Amino acid sequence: MIQKEYIKESGTVTAENINALISERMQGGTMLIMSTEEFSCTVQQEIQDIAHLLEVRVFTEQAELKIMRPSIEDDFSYRLIVDTPGEFESVEESQYLDIAESHGNVYTATGGGVYTLPVENAEKIIIRNYISYDEQGIGQITDFRIVKFLERS
Repeated sequence: MIQKEYIKESGTVTAENINALISERMQGGTMLIMSTEEFSCTVQQEIQDIAHLLEVRVFTEQAELKIMRPSIEDDFSYRLIVDTPGEFESVEESQYLDIAESHGNVYTATGGGVYTLPVENAEKIIIRNYISYDEQGIGQITDFRIVKFLERS
C-alpha cells in the first residue's frame, strides 16, 4: 500500500457540516465546485446547493481542501493538503485554459461553452502532482491539487 504522507488530514463529513469544515480549514481560497447541476469557480463562499454537490476543491497557493463523493447517493469524504516547501516530493505543471475569448472574468471556450473564474485575464492553471512510493520503491503520481491561476503576460 502506498503511503500518502502529503495528506495532512482526511476523513468523512456529513452534508450538514460541509460549510463548517470549509470555513474551519480554509480562509480566502478559491472554490472549484462540481455538482450534478453546474460547474463553477468562484471566491470562497458558503455552498448553497449541497444536495447536488459531487466535489468541491477549495485552494490557495499553500493548501487545498477537497471534499468529494463518487455519486449522489454516497457519503462525502475529504482530504486536506498543506504544503511545506521541500517536505514532500511533487512536480508542478502549468496547463493552458480552454479560452477562445474573454471579457473580464467571463471566458468562452473553443467549443462555445461559457465559464467564469474569480480572476481576469487568466491564461493557465498551476497543478501540483504528488509522488508517492510503494514497497518496492516505485514512484507514481497519487494525487494532485490546484495551486493557482496565472494571468496572461
